[in-house]
Amino acid sequence: MDNLRERKKALTRDSIESRALDLFLERGYDRVRIDDICADALVSQRTFFRYYTSKEDLVLGRLRAHLMEAERLFDTRPAGEPIGASLRTVITRVAQDYVTEPDRELARLRLVTTTPALEAGLLNVFAGFERLLRTFAAGRLDLSPDARRARLLGAATVCAFRVGLELWIAEEGAPDLPALVMTNVDELMP
Repeated sequence: MDNLRERKKALTRDSIESRALDLFLERGYDRVRIDDICADALVSQRTFFRYYTSKEDLVLGRLRAHLMEAERLFDTRPAGEPIGASLRTVITRVAQDYVTEPDRELARLRLVTTTPALEAGLLNVFAGFERLLRTFAAGRLDLSPDARRARLLGAATVCAFRVGLELWIAEEGAPDLPALVMTNVDELMP
């Protein structure tokens, strides 16, 4: 019974998100109201707010989930593992998470990179990823998170990831995103 209920919830959430992304891309993020999303997804506002706190949450929530997954993955890396191996594993797994639903992620990324109201949220996600990487690097290298090397490693890795996403969007999801991101990271590593 609970499994059926959870599947129904997942389908409802999926339907709301899918319809909203379509509407945002069709009409523009600012022109779509929550009422429009609810009407198109055949749900009430109460149901919408059961799953999302706002339109922004609907779009950016998945990107924030990628960040939380990265944090979880870094926490599970073995203490003695070389930092490069840890970065490779975590970044590859996070990039793979994007390609589980490539069409939806491409739509989401196109939307956030072309909508000023959402772009700031994306920058906040990247800033959180950079802080996470910097803290992880500092711990592994026995440095302060404010140390130049930890800062550079965090900033450069996030930049490599961001550029990989940009190229993936430009190529309509054609290249293998995890390989693309890791190629960018590898070019930065000595």
